[in-house]
Amino acid sequence: MWNRIFDMENPLMRALGAICDLLVLNLLTVLCSLPIVTAGAALSALDDVALRIVRGEDAGVVRPYFRALRGNLKQGVALGLIFQFAAVVLYVDYRAAASAPVLRVPVVAAAMVVGTAALYAFALQARYENPVRVTLKNAASLSVAYFPRTLGLLFFTVTLWLLCLRYFQIALPVLLMFGLSLPAYIGAMLFDPIFQKLEHKEEDK
Repeated sequence: MWNRIFDMENPLMRALGAICDLLVLNLLTVLCSLPIVTAGAALSALDDVALRIVRGEDAGVVRPYFRALRGNLKQGVALGLIFQFAAVVLYVDYRAAASAPVLRVPVVAAAMVVGTAALYAFALQARYENPVRVTLKNAASLSVAYFPRTLGLLFFTVTLWLLCLRYFQIALPVLLMFGLSLPAYIGAMLFDPIFQKLEHKEEDK
C-alpha cells in the first residue's frame, strides 16, 4: 500500500511534484526579475520550463531554468524593455485620464492588447529563435488567430492578480509562491497544442 502511495507515477505524487516545481520556478523567476532589466529573460525562461513540465519532460527545474535564461538573455531583455516601456506609457495615460474616466476605456483596452501580446511573445521567445520584431508580429497574429484561448488565459491571469491585489495581505504568500508560475503553467497548457500544430506544419513543408 505504502509503495503505491509513494510511487512517483502515482497521480497524487505527480501532482505534488508539479506543485513543488511551480513553487521553485516562481521563486527563481522572482529573483531573476529583481534587476528589472532582466525581467523579460526571466519570464522567457519561466515559459520554457513551464512548457517542459506540461510536456512531461522531467529534467528538473533549476538547471533547465538557468540554461533557458542564458539562451534567452539578449532577446528576452529586449522584449522585456519594450513591454516595460509600454506599461509605463499606459500607466501614465491612465493616471492622466483621472479627471475624465471615459478616457480610461481605450487605455484599458490597449493594456489588454499589450498584455495578451506579452503573454504570447515570451512564450514564443522561449520556444523559437526569431528577431524581436518577428516574435512581436507572431505574438499579435496568434493572439487573434486563437482568440478563445487568448481570452481564457487573459481572464485567468487578470482575475488571479486582481484577487491577490484585492486581498494583498492574505494573498501575498500565494503571489510569492505561484503568482508567476501558475499563469505560465496554464498558459503552457493552452500554448502547447498551438506550438505542436505550428511545428507539424513546418515538418510537412
